[in-house]
This record gives sequence, structure tokens and C-alpha cells, in this order.
Amino acid sequence: MEPVFISVGMMVGALLLIAYYVQNGIGGMSTPMQTLGRFLLIKAPAGAVDLFDDSAGRGGRTWARFGLAWLVLAGTLGFVARWHDWDATALDSLASLGWSYDDGSGLATTVSTTLRTGLVMVFIGTSLTAVGRTSGGRLCSEASASMMGLVFTGVSLLTLLLPTIAGVAGLDAATEDLLVKVVSSVVLHSVVGGALLVNVLITLANRGEAPVTYTSWFLLNALVVMLVAPLLYIGGELADGTQTVWLAQAALEGWLPLALMLGTAYAVIPAAAERAIWSSSLSTVSLALLFLTVPAVSVRQVDAPVLLENLGGILMTFGMLPLLAASVNLLQTARSGASQAFSTPAGLAGVLAMFLLPIYAVGAYFSGMETLVGEASLHGLNMALSHGLFFTVGGLLALSATLGYLPQANGRAAAESGGASTAVWMVALGGFLATVCTALSSLAVRAVERSVSDEEVLEPVLANMAGFDLVGAFLFYGVALGFMVAASVSVRIGFSPSSATTSVGSDIRSYALSVGSTSIRSLLGRGVGIDTELIIGSGEKASSGSTVIAVRAELHNDEVTEFPDSASEVPEELQMLADFLDETKQDVFSFFRSIDLDDSGSIDARELQNALRSAKIANLPPWDMGRLISAIDIDGDGQINLPELDITVARLRSPSLEEE
Repeated sequence: MEPVFISVGMMVGALLLIAYYVQNGIGGMSTPMQTLGRFLLIKAPAGAVDLFDDSAGRGGRTWARFGLAWLVLAGTLGFVARWHDWDATALDSLASLGWSYDDGSGLATTVSTTLRTGLVMVFIGTSLTAVGRTSGGRLCSEASASMMGLVFTGVSLLTLLLPTIAGVAGLDAATEDLLVKVVSSVVLHSVVGGALLVNVLITLANRGEAPVTYTSWFLLNALVVMLVAPLLYIGGELADGTQTVWLAQAALEGWLPLALMLGTAYAVIPAAAERAIWSSSLSTVSLALLFLTVPAVSVRQVDAPVLLENLGGILMTFGMLPLLAASVNLLQTARSGASQAFSTPAGLAGVLAMFLLPIYAVGAYFSGMETLVGEASLHGLNMALSHGLFFTVGGLLALSATLGYLPQANGRAAAESGGASTAVWMVALGGFLATVCTALSSLAVRAVERSVSDEEVLEPVLANMAGFDLVGAFLFYGVALGFMVAASVSVRIGFSPSSATTSVGSDIRSYALSVGSTSIRSLLGRGVGIDTELIIGSGEKASSGSTVIAVRAELHNDEVTEFPDSASEVPEELQMLADFLDETKQDVFSFFRSIDLDDSGSIDARELQNALRSAKIANLPPWDMGRLISAIDIDGDGQINLPELDITVARLRSPSLEEE
């Protein structure tokens, strides 16, 4: 059992190490390490990076475009595979071309590879775009990211062709197997993942005071898994460590796609709903527990002691929590901005994905648990549900990113045509109903095989049940068509003119600035749009005398100084709250009772956030609520009671502050 615990320690230790240094920095080594990283990204390999465009957003677009092409191929091959399940002789005519077809295992491997490649590329492209937008508007090296996207596509294609190349070259089966594992694991994942990790780390190091978003955290952890897991896989294969190999496969087929999928969801759904993430606690749960539990997708049976199997079953049970937490969190986020989320095909795709995620997760959990600690008779069902999850939920999130989030990030309008909506519904309904048919077929076949022992009777009975596979293939055809329609819409968006200025909508018509200082980034984070009217000071102050505001601008200096400076800085949202109470003639007691939704006698950050949004004062993200709570919270308990709010409002209304 020692090897598997060592492998888990290495994986989790690498994740914690990266998280610690991203949050706290590396001190005086930061500048030389960034210089070395930039040199590796820009100059190695020599001359190759110069062939790619280094403009902002180019790296993410390259990944997403290649990924969408892979998804079209995966959808087509997925339909062919399901048709082959119904008619095993459907592809025998290809033998006339000199190609001998096998029992279907090669086609299943090809479908899995193309699907995983397509989703990973779209999700990485979306996450790279999100990281660049929150860290200065671009990645450290967009050209390097584009080059890695091309390398990932080329190596993935080479992995699919390696068995044919090995057969032509006359290599034996052992050499062919080792060659495929080395190329698909080390070259495909470790090299590309390492280059992207360096790129993202340098980008985040130059983010300034901006917080690390949840999408950035999911991407970082996924890239660490992408770097470390293949090395564990090769080490386990060479040392004949089946448990280590099982862990590495679970990381590459479970942690990696799920982390990228959730990271994409945390980017596209809040953007479509134009709302901040509903609960930071649920976001933290989905981030932390995902990498501390066993994923329920693509579960394989493992030869391990009973203790390890039971421990794996417990961790798989807890592995449901991050998926359910993310689903509830993002559905509530979409609910708070339902009018925006459901008005575009991209927003609808994201909401449908989060609605279907718990259904697939529950089914994969029960079949995966039976595979891990049982007799593994439901292994085929678990693989079918895993494929259904990635085709449907992953496909919907990929459509949400390519039809909405990525075009808007690049200055183009999101898809609003009927073709985009049709693609979304075809993927959602076709994928879900096809998965239901496949699950029913698998359960029915298992029940018949366990109840009928006579082979002569069993074969015709199973033949009569092939209708499930036929209906499933027909329904899955909608997924293949949906990906094709989405690709055509995405191409049309790509050729549309890009506007230099992007329209930014905001629910806040006016925003009052009190004394003190702020930044444009802070205002944008609070929901202020480019058309929001900024009011400097209140009306009462303007009537008593003029307020002087000086703006100093120098070459290469982006600092803006507002005068006069206050001796004790008060968050402008609190001053706006006091002005709001004056304008609406509300007393503090009535306002407190109206926002204390649970009648607990105290207000938490969530209730205060909703109150500020409802009053059209500010649309603050959750990470900005801490400073407001601390400015009001006198006793330091993290909650706001009525006396504390009354004292704060009274101070803001006091004559001394008005004179200032």
C-alpha cells in the first residue's frame, strides 16, 4: 500500500505547494524566476514562438478553435460507435479499402480520445482567456499558448495514428504499447502542461491587487495534475505498480477534465448572468474537495487490499460534494440574473449543463461504487454515463464558451441566432436521452444475463433488446449535428467585425463617489459600467460649497488622485447607503429588518450584498464584502447587528463629516 500513499502525497503536495506560493509569492526570487520563465516561453524552442501571433486573447482562441473541431469529430465518431453497438457489421465494408475492423474496442478508444481532447482544449482556452482578462488583459505569452495548442493537437493526432504506424513499421505489441503510453502521457500532458503552468504562474504574478479567481485556481490545479500525473503513470508502469497506475489514470480521466469543466462553468455562467458568484463557501468546497476525493467518472477496478477499496469508496462518496456544490452555486448565480442568463443561447447552455450535472453525477456514483468495491458488473454502465456526462454537460459548457464568453471577450457579439439555440437544445436533449437509452440497455442486458443461463435462449433474447441501441444512436445523432451547427455559428462569429469598444451593460445607472480614493478596476468590480453616471459627493454637499477634484496625469503614469483626501477612509458604499436612507426617508431600524431575511438579529455579508444590489447602490463581488463588514463590525464577530449599523450611519450623517 505504500506506493499509492506516496503517489497521493506527491500529487496533493504539489497542489498545496503551488497554491501556497501563488497566494504568498516567493519573495526575492520572484523577479529572476519570472525572467527565466519568460525566456523559456519566448525563446525556446528558438524561432518557433515567433511564428505565432502574440496579441491579447490569441492563445485562448487558438485552443478553443482546435477544441471545437475535435468535438465535431468526437460527435461524429460517437454516433458511429453507437450505431456499431446496434449493428456490429455496419463498418465491414471498409475492409475493401484494405483496413480490417476490430471488435469495436479501437473505435471506443478513438471516441474517448477525441472527446477528451476536444473538451480539454475548449476548457483550457476558456480558462486562459479568463485568467488573462483578470490579470492585466493578456497572458504572459499568448504566442507560447498558441504554440502549445498546436502541439497538443498534433500529439493527440499522433497518438491516434501510432498503432497504425507501429503496425506498418513492424514493431511488436510491447514496444507499441510503451510508445503509445510515453507519447500520450509524457509528451502530450507533461510537456504541454508544464509550459502552460509557467505561462499562467507568471501571468498571475503580475495581476497586481486583483484576487485569484476560482477559474484561475481550477486551471492551476488542473495544470499541476497534467504535469505530475503522467510521470506517476509511467513510473507505475515501469515499476509494475498497479495502484499507482490506477491513481494516475483517475487523475487524468477524472480530476483533469472535471477541474477544467468546473473552472469554465465558474467563468461563463456568472458572465452570462452578469452577476457575482452566489456563494464563495460553495465555490471553495467545490475547489478543495475535488482534489481530495475519488472522482466517480471513468472508474476502473483495481487490485488492492480491502482497506484501500473501502477508503476509495468513502472518498468517492465525498467526491459527489464538489459537483453538487458547484451545480447549486452556479444555478443560484444564474437565478439571480435570470433575465440575462436565459436571453442568450450561451447562457441557456450553461444553465442546462448545471441542471444536468447532478443527474449524471448520481448515476456515475452508484455504478462507479459497484465497479470499485463490487464485482464490476456495472463498469460498462459507468463508462457510458461518464461519456454521457462529458458529451452532454461538457459539450453544453463548451458551447456556452465558444458561442458567448469567448466572442464577447474578444470584442464580438455573442451568438443570438436560432441556429445557436438549436445547437444547444440538440446537444442537451440528444445527449441526455441517448444516455438514458444506453443505461436502460446496459441494465436490461445485465438482468437478462443474470437470469438466463441457457446460451441458446440468451442470444435471441439479447438480439431482441437491440432496439435500445438503435434508439440511442438515433438520439445521439442530435449531439453530432449540434456540434456541427455550433461550429458553423462559431466560424461565422469569427469572421464578423470586431468592435474596438465593447458594450458593457450595468444595472447601476448612477454611482456616487464620496471622499477618499479608488481605482477603475475597483469600480468595474462593483458593477459600474462605462455608461454609469459618476456622482462626486452628495447633493447636500454640493449646495453648501464646491468640492475640488484634481486629476493628475503624467506620461506612463496611470495613477489618478482624488482630492481632498480623507483622514479616515470610509468605504463609499457606506456613504451611499446613508444617502439612500436619507433620500428614501427610511430609518435604520426599518432598513435593518427588511434586509435581515432569516430574522437572526444580525446581518451577514450575503444579506448586505443583496441589500446593496437591490438598492442599486453597488453590485459587489463576494470578496469585496469583507472590508464593508469590517468597517461596520464594532465587536469583531463578523456579523452586523442593529446598534452597529445605527452607529455607522449616524457617524456618516454627523456634521463633522459633512463639513469635511
